[in-house]
Amino acid sequence: MPPPPVAVYRSDDFLARTAFFLRFPVAALTEALENRTPSEQRTLIGETLYPLVELLQPLFAPKITGMLLELPRTQIFRCIESPEVLKEKVNEAIDVLVDWYPQQMKLNEQDAKEFRAAMLLSKL
Repeated sequence: MPPPPVAVYRSDDFLARTAFFLRFPVAALTEALENRTPSEQRTLIGETLYPLVELLQPLFAPKITGMLLELPRTQIFRCIESPEVLKEKVNEAIDVLVDWYPQQMKLNEQDAKEFRAAMLLSKL
């Protein structure tokens, strides 16, 4: 079952976010992963994880989802099951991005400082 459009849920509405997370039981995902190639498994997990990350950090959802896909599968499944665990992992990813992004984009010192401040304020 594909996830509903993310626009249906407001990221500042805890109950809506929790309801969204409850739509993704790990048991169903585990079953869907059976008899799939590793590449297909990664894609399916990413497609499940992405809308959840997008609720918490829309601007960097693609990058953060990719970062989370590098975690062991048990940790990824915990992120899918629990908004609090995902929030913690997204905040860890933001900490990494705060240093990585300004260097990658070759931001000047002032822009890098503003980016860091904005990202740290966006932590949940």
